[in-house]
Amino acid sequence: MTLSPHDDYQRLLEIWPAVQEYQALATKHGIDDVFQDNGGKLLQVLLLLGLKIIPGREGNDAVDASGREYELKSVNIELTPTDSRPTTT
Repeated sequence: MTLSPHDDYQRLLEIWPAVQEYQALATKHGIDDVFQDNGGKLLQVLLLLGLKIIPGREGNDAVDASGREYELKSVNIELTPTDSRPTTT
């Protein structure tokens, strides 16, 4: 069996520098891998809300400028049935 690259592999190579730049920004904010543990989405939320990551895998995920800590959750509404989505109060 001979393996050969998919037609889109060249496109991946073209955009890879942007992925590396994205990872560099994430690393600056304490996220080791944008492709693991929702790292890319976490970066978006941190920057949008002005939060800082709390290192480690236990406890809360982020802290604001006032010291309030947050447990962050995300959901892809396109993949989650309406009755399974978290509610806010």
